[in-house]
Amino acid sequence: MAWRISESGRIDRLVVFSLASGAPQPAGELVFEGKGPVRRSFFRYATSWLRNPDAPPLVPALLPKRNKAVRSDPFEVPLPFHDAGPDGWGKSILAAAFPNTTFGMGEFLAAAGDERTGDLGFGPTPEEGPQRFEPEEPFLDLPGADETLEELMEAAESVEEGRAERHHLRLLFRSSADVGGARPKARVQRDGRGCIAKFPARGDPFDDPKAEAVCLSLAGACGIEVPGHETVRIAGRTVLLVERFDRAPDGRRFGYMSAGTLLGHPPDAYHTRHSYADVAVRAREIGARPCEADLYRRLLFNAFIHNTDDHLRNHAFLRDGAEWRLSPAFDLVPHRQARLVLRPARDVDPHPDPAIAAPAYPAFDLSRAEASAVYGEIVAGLTLLPDLLDRYEVSRGDRALLLDLMRHAAAPPPFPG
Repeated sequence: MAWRISESGRIDRLVVFSLASGAPQPAGELVFEGKGPVRRSFFRYATSWLRNPDAPPLVPALLPKRNKAVRSDPFEVPLPFHDAGPDGWGKSILAAAFPNTTFGMGEFLAAAGDERTGDLGFGPTPEEGPQRFEPEEPFLDLPGADETLEELMEAAESVEEGRAERHHLRLLFRSSADVGGARPKARVQRDGRGCIAKFPARGDPFDDPKAEAVCLSLAGACGIEVPGHETVRIAGRTVLLVERFDRAPDGRRFGYMSAGTLLGHPPDAYHTRHSYADVAVRAREIGARPCEADLYRRLLFNAFIHNTDDHLRNHAFLRDGAEWRLSPAFDLVPHRQARLVLRPARDVDPHPDPAIAAPAYPAFDLSRAEASAVYGEIVAGLTLLPDLLDRYEVSRGDRALLLDLMRHAAAPPPFPG
C-alpha cells in the first residue's frame, strides 16, 4: 500500500472515502503539514465529488461542498473527522499495540479500521480504497471474527490493568481500535447484527452494564428512541450488547456527527457552556430534522436519572441520504457528579433536577402545555423502574445505590408552577 509517509514516519496524506452508498467513493483528501507531534491539516473535496449533484457535503456548514480547502485550525484535522476516529478507549488500544509509533489524528484515522462509526473510510490512494495502516510489525495472525465475548472481556481487562500481552492486543486491534468513549468495549456480531459489547470497568460503583440496560429500557418507556440492547452473563460478569445505530438493517452506513462537532466544540474538551437548547437551535440551522421536543425530553430524562455524563459527544446526529436527524440516545447511566455537563438552556442552572430543567421549555419553542405533556409521559414511563430493576436482576446493594442517585425517577416531582 502506497501510504505517503514523511521522513519522521508520519502519514502526510489520507484519501477520504464515503461508504454511504455501499461501494467506497473518493470524497476528498486530508493533507498534513508540519513536523511536530501535533500537526495541522487541510481537507479538499475531490473534483468528482464536487461535480456529482447527488453527493452531499460530508458535514453541512463545517465541510461545505466547494473547491476551496478547509483548514483544520485550531484542531489537528477539521473537526468532523474526529467523529470518524477512535476516542479514549480505541486510542489506548492503538498506542499499546504500536508503542514505537507517534500517533496523531492522521495515524489514528488510518489505523482505526473499516468498522468505524459513521460512513467514512480512509486510505492511501483513490485506487486502493479504504485500507488499514499498520505502522510497525503487522499482526500477521490477526484473529477472525469468531473470538468469544469472554476472550474480548479478558483482553479488555488486561489493558485496563496494565498486563496486556500481544494476543490480547491482537484481539482488541481488530474489534476495538475504532471505538469511541472511555470505557472498555468492542465491536461484535450477535445473531447477524452489529453490536457494541460494553464490559465492566475497574472502579465501577455498581454493575454498570446492568445499570445502563435499565436506563436504556426506561428511556424507551419514556418515549425516547434507543437502540436495541440486551445483557449477557460472561464468566460470571455482565456484558451489555447495544445494537449499532449507524448502520441500516441492510448494512448501509449512515453519516455520523456528534453534537460537539455540530457546535464546533473542541474534541478533547469535556466541559462546555453550551446547552441542550443550543444543540436544537444549531441543528435546525443546518437543516436537520427538527428535534427541539426530543432534546427537551432527553434533558428531562437525564435530570430524572441523574445522568451527569451528558457531554456533547454523548449526543449525535445521523445522515441518511441528504437528511440529518437526531440519533437514538446512548450512554445513559446515573453518575455521581453534581451537575449536568450540558445546561438546559442559557442562564439555567445545570443541577440535575427535573423541576429546575422543566421551565426551560420556551428555549425549545414549546408551549407550557406541550412541555407539561412531555413531562407527564416521562413520569408515566418512570413507573417501570422497579420492574426493570427486577428484569435485569440488579442486586440489592446496587439497587440501593441506583435508587439513591435516581431519586427523582423513583419519586418524580410534579411539573413546576
